[in-house]
Amino acid sequence: MNQLNLSLPDWINSFLNEYPKIIPDPEKQMRFVLALTERNIREETGGPFGSAVFERDSGKLVSVGVNVVVRQNCSAAHAEMMALMLAQKELGHFDLGADGFPEHRLVTSGKMCAMCLGNVCWSGVSEVLSSAEPEDVEKITGFDEGPTPLDYNAQLERRGIKIVPELLRSEGRAVLQLYVDLGGQVYNARHSQESSLT
Repeated sequence: MNQLNLSLPDWINSFLNEYPKIIPDPEKQMRFVLALTERNIREETGGPFGSAVFERDSGKLVSVGVNVVVRQNCSAAHAEMMALMLAQKELGHFDLGADGFPEHRLVTSGKMCAMCLGNVCWSGVSEVLSSAEPEDVEKITGFDEGPTPLDYNAQLERRGIKIVPELLRSEGRAVLQLYVDLGGQVYNARHSQESSLT
């Protein structure tokens, strides 16, 4: 009752063994994350979202995350949340931007929902690369991205977090469509079309 344990799917380690531990190129980092996301879909282990934390300058992979909400019975178990929590555990600190650490980048298959946006603001990452946009997620899959702000990018930039949106956006949209085509579950979609993206 007083302990929480969240974990990624069993196939994660075999997936990671197929890739180098250092991926310096941002576009290759995004391709890695989209492949991670596709694997989560095909393995039927979660929603169509994947993320990874890299050291920004070296490209060293620190952690990965995939959406495991349904399997873990936890609405907070989004890909970005998992990747950031695992990075903080790996480094032994709640602030990935603390003195003595290299700067960190979050790479994510879709621009963060309202919850994950908040977590990113407090995580200590200095940069975010995202692929699909919130409107892509809602239009293609029907997932509710929550009350994301209209000045989304500016909110991050004001907090010293650089954002590079729409990186390989068409590929990100294709991964979302794959989830739909394979009959993936859309959970917690309680918003109305009129209230989305406000």
